[in-house]
Amino acid sequence: MRLLMITRKVDLDDASPAAPAFHLVEKIGKQLEKLYVITWQESDRGNLPENIEIVSLPKNKFLKVVFLQWHLLKILPKADGLFCHQNPEYTILGAPLARLLGKRVITWYTHGTVNWKLHLVDLLANKILTASEKSCRLKNRKKIEVTGHGIDLEYFKPSDHRCESGFTILSIGRISPAKDYQTLIKAIEILVNQSKANNLEVQIIGGPVLKKDKKYFNKLKQLVKDRDLEEYIKFLGPISHSQLLPYFQNCDLFTNQSQTGSIDKAVLIAMACGRLVLTSNEAFGNVLNNKRLIFKNKDPDDLAKKIISLVELSKQEKEEIRRKLRQEVKQNHNINNLVKKIINQF
Repeated sequence: MRLLMITRKVDLDDASPAAPAFHLVEKIGKQLEKLYVITWQESDRGNLPENIEIVSLPKNKFLKVVFLQWHLLKILPKADGLFCHQNPEYTILGAPLARLLGKRVITWYTHGTVNWKLHLVDLLANKILTASEKSCRLKNRKKIEVTGHGIDLEYFKPSDHRCESGFTILSIGRISPAKDYQTLIKAIEILVNQSKANNLEVQIIGGPVLKKDKKYFNKLKQLVKDRDLEEYIKFLGPISHSQLLPYFQNCDLFTNQSQTGSIDKAVLIAMACGRLVLTSNEAFGNVLNNKRLIFKNKDPDDLAKKIISLVELSKQEKEEIRRKLRQEVKQNHNINNLVKKIINQF
C-alpha cells in the first residue's frame, strides 16, 4: 500500500509540539510499501526508512498552498489514500482533489475546539480519528472513531538506571496562559511556607511563541522571583524532542495544569515512562481512574495537597500506581495499535 500524509513537521530535534510526529511517520512507513509525507514546515528526515519520502513546503503562505496543490497532483494518483494529521487546514486544502480522484481521506483531530474548520473537515473527510471522546466534540458522531493516542512504548519506557535523590516535579509545554503555570508556582509556594518542600525541584520545559506568551512568561519569572522560589523552580527553556526522554524518566511527578479538553500526549508519555502524574484536565477523568492523580482546576491549595499525598506514599504504593499508568498507555494509547487503525481505514 502507498499512502500520502500531510503533517506540520517531521524533525526529531524539533522542540515544538509537532516533534512527536516523527515516531508516527516512522511506524506508519514501516508498514507500507511507500509513504509520501508533505510537511507544512521545513523538516529533517533523520534516519527514517528509505521508503518514506519527505517533501517540505516553502515558508511563504501563498506559495505553501500553490506548492501543496502541485505535489498533490503529482503524488495522489500514485497513492491509495490521504491521511491528514493534526491541523484541519490540511484536510480542507487536500481533500477536494483527493476525493475528486476517488481517494479515501482520513483526518486526525485532537482538540476541544469546534469551529467552522472542523465542520468543513466533517464534510470533506471519510473518517475523523481522535484520541478520546472529548478530543473531538462534534455533535455529529457518524464519522468519528476513537483510537487512543500513539505513544511509542519501545522508546518511552522506565529507566533501568534511575537515580533516587530528592523529589523532581516536571511540567512540559508551551509557555502560555492556557497551560496555567501560575497554579503550579503558587502550589510550590504553599509547600515552601509549610516547610514541605525539602529536596523538591520543579523543572518547567518549554518556551513562549506568541507575543502574549512572552508577556505571560515574564510575569511567571517575576512571580517566582517575588515569592523567593528561584531555588525550587527552574525554567529550562525549549528542549528538542530527541533530548526529552531523560527528563521524563528521571522526574518523580509530572504535572499538567492545562484545560485543553483533550488528552495531553505529554501526560501519557510520563505514564509510559512509569512516572506519577497529576492533572486538572477533565479529559483524563476516565483514563486515570484515581482521584489522587486529579486536582481541581486553578486551585493551588488542592494541587499542593495532592503533591504531598503522592510524596508521602510508600515505595510499594508508588510502584503499583506507576505500573497501572504504564499499563493504561499500553492498552489504549500504544502507537503500534494506532498505526494499525490508521492503515485499516484504507
